[in-house]
Amino acid sequence: MMNEAIIMTQADVKKYVSIKDIIDIVEQTYVWYAQNEIIMPSKITLNMHELGLPNWINSMPSYVRPLDTLGIKWAGGFIGNKKLGLPYIMAEILLNDPLTGQLRALVDGNWITDIRTGAQTAVAAKYLAVNPEVLAIIGAGVQGISTALCMLETFELKEIRVADISADACEKFAREIGQKTSVPVKVCKTNEEAVKDADVIVTVTTADEALVKAEWVKPGAFVSSKGSYQELDENLIFKADKLYVDHLEQNLHRGEFLKYFLEGRLKKEDIVGEIGEVICGKVIGRKDKDERIVASLIGMGCLDIAIAAVVYRKMTSIVVPDYKKFKLA
Repeated sequence: MMNEAIIMTQADVKKYVSIKDIIDIVEQTYVWYAQNEIIMPSKITLNMHELGLPNWINSMPSYVRPLDTLGIKWAGGFIGNKKLGLPYIMAEILLNDPLTGQLRALVDGNWITDIRTGAQTAVAAKYLAVNPEVLAIIGAGVQGISTALCMLETFELKEIRVADISADACEKFAREIGQKTSVPVKVCKTNEEAVKDADVIVTVTTADEALVKAEWVKPGAFVSSKGSYQELDENLIFKADKLYVDHLEQNLHRGEFLKYFLEGRLKKEDIVGEIGEVICGKVIGRKDKDERIVASLIGMGCLDIAIAAVVYRKMTSIVVPDYKKFKLA
């Protein structure tokens, strides 16, 4: 018997899960992946450049066994959207019954993508940062804002700094974050001003250039690169005490470390491990307060699918598996 699929809007998602919920789900999903409870091949990227469109889109399938969910995220970047008043990243998620393949839901994935992106840094910083008080964000767009919100949810920050090539974006960032917290937000004229003495540094841009130089980054800082291309000075990469990723195979095809993998200057063995492995204790995390640590967190589709699955179960009154009952280690 065919069950009728539902459409889950952005409003539905926001109604049924909070930012704190999403951070918890992201952390647990990292763990499930590290425990082989998830099947997730590397994302496939369709670039339209060859036929004249400066856009790209990713296909990101996953089977999340603890949530009894099969799904796929379809998300990409569309350069002309800003002029149309649309987000640069557009995303949808399909949820299927893993036994029959029947469609369960079509989900608006835009807000999930934005908040999940922010949650990645918050979860990683929980294990790799040292009592962060000063947060620096390079990139004042929607995902920069979501990163600040997730970090505020997780840590007692004393200052948030932001830098961007767009003064308007910085003003919007300061305005939106200022409405959510009394923590001071400092708009910086340069990346160096933002990064100096910051405890956690996040790059979340569409750039392909070194936005953060090694000499600006203090001992003990945690740096989270989330762009699809290079955002950090190569000296920062090669002088870092430890390097981590969210998903190793995907980082061999995209993200901060790709250039160095292709050149043979960086090898798989140079990566300490994946974030889920750190949480589980399978690989070593931070051991010294002065270690400079860099993590390339380019995104995992299973995180979005897990969030959508929890929302789906709440909307349809299906008993939601308690992801908190699965011990982290």
